[in-house]
Amino acid sequence: MQKIIFIFLIFLSFGCMKNEVETINEEIDTTNIKVLYSGQFESGSNPTSGKISVVEDQNGVRKLQLENLKSDSGPDLRLYLSENRQALNSIEIITAPKNGTYTLDLPANIDFEKHKFVLIWCKRFSKLFGSAELKK
Repeated sequence: MQKIIFIFLIFLSFGCMKNEVETINEEIDTTNIKVLYSGQFESGSNPTSGKISVVEDQNGVRKLQLENLKSDSGPDLRLYLSENRQALNSIEIITAPKNGTYTLDLPANIDFEKHKFVLIWCKRFSKLFGSAELKK
């Protein structure tokens, strides 16, 4: 019985170890784009910081720009657009968000008056790592 408990404790300790989050540092082209909304990430249950913007290019294509995003790793992380900080009616943008500076494509039909929160969310445990409110 002690062996089983010992093995379980070893498995648990390795399963809860923090992994490093991959960092991306893309060059963001700011020519011919219009910033529609922006916000600053705030910590939830984990330290989180960085800037977020919704931009539109000259063709009307909207993208999400993340600048200097920094958050902890965790199991089953997602980047959502949501109606509130509790992931109400959320739209998944990507799985496993990275740290750093990069741009993401957005679905065309998002209502940013309704979905004005960007969340780094642990889906498995319904836990908010960090969030930003998008404002004009």
